[in-house]
Amino acid sequence: MELLREVAEADAAQLPTALFVVPSCFDNFDLYWNWLLICDNLLAQMGYEGVLQLASFHPHYLFEGEDEDDMSHFTNRSPYPMLHIIREADIEQALASVSRPERIPERNRQHMRRLGKEGLLQCMPALAQSRLFQDAGDITEQPES
Repeated sequence: MELLREVAEADAAQLPTALFVVPSCFDNFDLYWNWLLICDNLLAQMGYEGVLQLASFHPHYLFEGEDEDDMSHFTNRSPYPMLHIIREADIEQALASVSRPERIPERNRQHMRRLGKEGLLQCMPALAQSRLFQDAGDITEQPES
């Protein structure tokens, strides 16, 4: 991925982070997850492990072990499949001022559960028309050939 190289080699002040959005690909979450694993491997092969990190977002993101309807999934959902390329130094700097940073993911999931679907839509009404709230009945099925 040329974007990985571009972010890693750029001046952090000029290009601190990047989004790689694939609106026409990976409607199926399982296929997206496999692509994410390939991208993570590519990041390591390119020597950027410990320099860059990939955060993953998908319209039908599912945390393993959570009910499919659990609002916690919305912490990693987005209108389109995407990767957020983040500099690890920026993450470390941000976490330095946070109490118990290892609890951030669980706090975020709990907050999303408290907020609920209606609360989320009150904060961001445009999401109601997005892919986030489309029927996800086929998110783990393989696409037809």
